[in-house]
Amino acid sequence: MVLTAIIFLGFAICMAAAIGVSRRLVVSSECEAFGRVWTKAVLSEYDVHLLEDYSLMAYFGNDSEVSEKLNAYLAYSAEGKLDAAITGANADLTGYELGDPDNFREALRRGFAGSAASELINGRGRTYRNLDTGEGYDEEGRIINDRVVLDTLPSGGAGGSVSADALTEYAREIGDENALKNRIAASGAEILLIQSRFNNHVTAADDKEHFFVNEWEYIIKGSPDDEVNYRACRRRLFLARNALNLLSLYRDPAKVEMVIAVAETITPGPLGLVTQVIVAEAWAALETEMDLEDLYSDGRVPVLKTPEQWKTGLGAVLDSDDVRKKLDEESRENLDEKRGELSGISGSIGNMAQIKEGLNYDEYLMVMILAMNGNTRLLRIMDLVTVNMKYRYYRDFNMMEYYTGTRFTIDANGRTYVFEDSYK
Repeated sequence: MVLTAIIFLGFAICMAAAIGVSRRLVVSSECEAFGRVWTKAVLSEYDVHLLEDYSLMAYFGNDSEVSEKLNAYLAYSAEGKLDAAITGANADLTGYELGDPDNFREALRRGFAGSAASELINGRGRTYRNLDTGEGYDEEGRIINDRVVLDTLPSGGAGGSVSADALTEYAREIGDENALKNRIAASGAEILLIQSRFNNHVTAADDKEHFFVNEWEYIIKGSPDDEVNYRACRRRLFLARNALNLLSLYRDPAKVEMVIAVAETITPGPLGLVTQVIVAEAWAALETEMDLEDLYSDGRVPVLKTPEQWKTGLGAVLDSDDVRKKLDEESRENLDEKRGELSGISGSIGNMAQIKEGLNYDEYLMVMILAMNGNTRLLRIMDLVTVNMKYRYYRDFNMMEYYTGTRFTIDANGRTYVFEDSYK
């Protein structure tokens, strides 16, 4: 009987231990299952406007709000069912802020990994805006003056831009439209976002409301003043095109011969070299003004022009104040006296042929954007997303309050369960 009692007691102890182990395994399994469901529940509350407007998946929240939701899920799913000592859920979202450039870049990569990228590469349409010729500024020049808004922009007013010299060199390196398209396709999701979601002075990406008229120009210049961004980019375009036109002029023997002949007629002797420079630079500048008219009319301008693609004649240059005010008095007198003779020299070039080759306004600006520091470019893209979200939907929108993933813990039976997930 004693032996039987011992055996029975041992068997009972084993049964109790097995039940305890089974209970802990059930609690562990239930916590794991519920935790995975709850991570998906948190991530499912993504902001639909961010997704629709910018292909970004992120949800609004903070540690305390997410913890409160998780505890509500825990109470509904586990309370009175697991027979376990559960002390609650605690969220820690640190490292998942959309306002972190690395997280933003990764969110863009995910958003443009599929149809959006292929749609753009295959030709997502942009609409010509027909605002003006680029000479004036007729739009509503919006300025961000609110110090709070400026302080919450991701770039924090970081400087940095692209010089006209850099634009000149990059344009010569890229060369034509097809080469630029290949460069864009290989440049990552942020370039695709710029092409498909932001407006510039000449073309619009969509019919949504945008705070700035000149968004591409903002990426390049970074001023909170819309008009400043516009004028800065126009100035860079002028300087770059002027340098390229001067190079094209000196590569054309016929134009060089004409400039020399005109300069020797106006200013005989050694000073004729100075007049040559004045006439050549004025001619290139006049051609550049015509180029900018074409660009702001959504036309194309070759990077380096052939003689057949040159649009202006030298006669208009000789009659311009830009030339006359730089000549000395004797040269001006010679110009007036021999203007008829010079007409025979200067009138032999000049046409208004329609050019279908080269780069348009979008592509010249994209050359500048590609030449920028990548970090500065990304931060200004984030600025534009922030500004437009404030303008369209939430006045207090702040990227640091939106998250691309979640992390939380559940304490049950003295064990801590850690759950972490993000948008894929």
